[in-house]
Amino acid sequence: MADLGIAIERMEQLKESIDIGYLCICAAFVLLMQVGFAFLEGGCLRYKDMQSIMLKIFMNTCVTIVIWWLVGYAIAFGNDSKEFVGSSVYIGFDMKNSKHLAEFAFQTAVASAATSIVSGGAAGRMTYIGYFILSVVFSSVIYPFCAHWGFGNGWLMKLGYHDYAGSGTIHASAGMGALMTTMLLKPRNQRFNPKYSEHFEPNNPIYITLACLSLWVCWCFFNGGSSLGIANGASVFMSRAIMNTFIAGASGALTVFFIFYLMNIDQGNKYSLVMICNGNLAGLVAITGPCDNVDAWAAFVIGILGGMMMVFANRVLFNLQIDDPVDAISIHFACGMLGANLVSWFDMDTGIVYGKGGYQFAVQMLGSFIYIGWSAIIHLITLLFIEKIGYLRVSTEEEHEGLDPATMGCCAYEMVELQQ
Repeated sequence: MADLGIAIERMEQLKESIDIGYLCICAAFVLLMQVGFAFLEGGCLRYKDMQSIMLKIFMNTCVTIVIWWLVGYAIAFGNDSKEFVGSSVYIGFDMKNSKHLAEFAFQTAVASAATSIVSGGAAGRMTYIGYFILSVVFSSVIYPFCAHWGFGNGWLMKLGYHDYAGSGTIHASAGMGALMTTMLLKPRNQRFNPKYSEHFEPNNPIYITLACLSLWVCWCFFNGGSSLGIANGASVFMSRAIMNTFIAGASGALTVFFIFYLMNIDQGNKYSLVMICNGNLAGLVAITGPCDNVDAWAAFVIGILGGMMMVFANRVLFNLQIDDPVDAISIHFACGMLGANLVSWFDMDTGIVYGKGGYQFAVQMLGSFIYIGWSAIIHLITLLFIEKIGYLRVSTEEEHEGLDPATMGCCAYEMVELQQ
């Protein structure tokens, strides 16, 4: 009997070691998403603003890691206090075991990705100091509370809100931050003047494509890693999440590819490399919430709906003259809201498609509105404060010259017109 007890104990230790190793690998790949965000946003902007947005993404990554070590992880995943906020592991105290350390690494990498989504609304015209303040507030107040309510055994989770890897908790709340940021900053100069429309075309579709494909790979670790392990049955959720991430990303990309083709069939630009990438990201955002418990056919449909939502939101924003420089709002906010609420339709245990879902639909809607309301209010207060102290928007001269030459002394590269 003693030998059997030792064997069982060693088996449990082996399971824990496998979970820890898996989670650390996922954490590293999720952190690698910052490379994708940097090149994606850099490729979307004017060439003379590329370094500035990459600097902001690098800065918000460092800010988030420090903030999550100090308070963010504790608020989100510390011991629950009245279902509202975590109450332990502040400044890393009481992280006694390797599993806790691995979870910190993974959740901090996820938080870094969430913070970078907000940068899309600040692209091309926000000051570095202003964006630094915004990153501190998002990573210490806005996202940690959202994470605790939906992921960390908070009140929304106890109501039954389900958002496996964060369509609403992460993407919708951060996308709302991008929307509030771009609305208070107002559009880039001449953005909606047809005479200058070509000046705002993405400067490097190749960067965008490489970024998108790398994000797709990392997204598999983002969604799959949300199982927080692969032992004790978690491998089922992990493998299903990754499979659905493949399928929804593909169907979202193909949907937007054909929509763009049909909308421009009589024009010379009936194909768009940038738009197929955006469709892929739209499908990925939409599947993030329900990825663990939907069938493959449902993932295919969710990707299609995500692609359609992105195109619709993109057109609405343009008609309202809301400047979305890197399509962060149409991808993350619109498709995040969609994905969070599609849980109530396609979840195999609680979905309307399976004859259930009435209660789940109400809970998912409640969670979505709580997240976007919380994010909108705190972002508005923060942005008004930043504006009050004079650090919201760069000067007209700096914006016209480009943030790279105006604040860094040079562009990442020079655009030279070849003479024949």
